[in-house]
Amino acid sequence: MLNGFRVMTSGVILGAMLLSGCSNSSEPDEAQQEKSPAMNENPDSNTGETQNAVVIKKGVGDVIQSINGLESEISAEADSGEIQEMGKEISSTWDSIEKQVEDEYPDWYERIEKNLYPLIGESGNADKDLEKMKRLSEATQEDLQLFLEKVK
Repeated sequence: MLNGFRVMTSGVILGAMLLSGCSNSSEPDEAQQEKSPAMNENPDSNTGETQNAVVIKKGVGDVIQSINGLESEISAEADSGEIQEMGKEISSTWDSIEKQVEDEYPDWYERIEKNLYPLIGESGNADKDLEKMKRLSEATQEDLQLFLEKVK
């Protein structure tokens, strides 16, 4: 009986020592900060932006830049291959945020893709309709700019 009491007491003491060593710091460790982006935010700033909103806004900005590049190529009447490459870049950039936009803003997702996908498709056509591409790129950029104002 005394031997069982010692084992149990030793177990309780060892368990208490282990538990007291865990999370004894008032500062979260780096691994915890990486897992919880909210802890990295300034608690005094009340922007209301989530980490996803920041990622989406950056991605949309990148898509807009890619479309601007495509418009420059269209205006310069660049060769078909260059326009096709710009279309692939737009598609790749959009793909990086597409799922988040679809999940969090389904109505905006549909609205943006109504012009974006035809623009990307037209950029891949052998006989490109440059006027159509200009209209689609302007409409897509307008939708993306409006969307940026709604992302929170």
